[in-house]
Amino acid sequence: MEPWREFLSRVEIELGKQTVDKWLRSLTVTRFDAANLYLQAQDTFQIDWFEEHIRPRIHGKFFNNNQRPIRVHLSLPNQILSSGNKKGFKEEAQSSFFIAPDPIDPEMTLKNFVLSDPNKMAFEVISEIEKSPFNPIFLYGPKDSGKTHLLMSAAKILQDKGKKVFFVRAENFTEHVVQAIRLGFMQEFREVYRRIDALIIDDIHIFSRKAATQEEFFHTFNTLQTDLRTIILSANKAPSQLEEIEPRLISRFEWGLTIGLNKTNTEIILRKKAALWNISLSSELIEFLAQKFPSAPLVALQALSLRAKGSPLLTPEIAEHLLQDLLEIEAQNSWTADRIIKRTASHYGIRSEDLTGKSQTKESAYPRQLAMYLCREKLKLTYQKIGEVFDRDHSTVMASVKQIQKSIEENNRNLLEAISAIYTAPS
Repeated sequence: MEPWREFLSRVEIELGKQTVDKWLRSLTVTRFDAANLYLQAQDTFQIDWFEEHIRPRIHGKFFNNNQRPIRVHLSLPNQILSSGNKKGFKEEAQSSFFIAPDPIDPEMTLKNFVLSDPNKMAFEVISEIEKSPFNPIFLYGPKDSGKTHLLMSAAKILQDKGKKVFFVRAENFTEHVVQAIRLGFMQEFREVYRRIDALIIDDIHIFSRKAATQEEFFHTFNTLQTDLRTIILSANKAPSQLEEIEPRLISRFEWGLTIGLNKTNTEIILRKKAALWNISLSSELIEFLAQKFPSAPLVALQALSLRAKGSPLLTPEIAEHLLQDLLEIEAQNSWTADRIIKRTASHYGIRSEDLTGKSQTKESAYPRQLAMYLCREKLKLTYQKIGEVFDRDHSTVMASVKQIQKSIEENNRNLLEAISAIYTAPS
């Protein structure tokens, strides 16, 4: 598929050939059409890595020849696609509409959950999920507080009791809605989502500002609630604090039981996982992982467990060698606006003040546009925030970002080389 190959070439500029070969080109293309690309991963770790590092890069940058966005779907070997009705889906040749629940990590069980006092209530509620009188159950908390782990544990418990469970991340639920609307398969969508025993959705705050998704979920929620089917949801905030979510949905989230979770100590989590993956984890190695991978220490630990099989006692030096590609990605992700400005100015041989000051010369205007684009791309800053950094109004920032985006889409070689140089320049 040519758009996929072109996308990989662009990502290679940022991440390097070794990383792209290892994590992306190893994905198997199982099928594709004008609007969808279906990839098969080797394991759940590869899926998690994709969702963490690549999914954000795809949004708004992966198009077909008609400049329509292409959706990327990930699956595991032998994953069964859900049909939800007696007739099933139409033959693949006739339709590109498929809905599958997200894979459940077999390690995400209650036995493997890192239990702490602040999260004890949520743990106990999920332990008794089959008998729970509360519906829905709404878990909220920051990243690494254990929400996804508990949701997957609940799914496994219910499945073991013979229940038909549909676990899905909120972003994939949204994809299912959009795909069903676009292809005219809303009836099939509803058959899948409303004829189940339990619906479990992770990170529901992603529904923010997605009107069609919220509308469809509202009716799905009502149907399942009326039929006394289990609903379990998670978000990064309490229902009352969610932004751009319809009040009628907020009120339904609060019908049942709402439980807050706190972030668990990183060292405790690493030690628990290390025991599970048979890794000898010294205090020095824990400190190494926590310092070098502040955003994803577990991802690094899991990679280490796969790459260090048969190795003797691991040291930080050995771990650094085994995780070189992830260290490069972590370094690229640890950006700040100041770092972007300094690197961009250095590349073009001008001062940082020329980018943030009032100069309108050609020598500073174009580098400034690029720096604004990188702040938007790498840091996900709002246009208003970028405007504050560069002392410009948000409309100027928007125009600058669009101009750089257009040049990238036109494969402007000088620009692509400049971006590559800025990304790889020493700190």
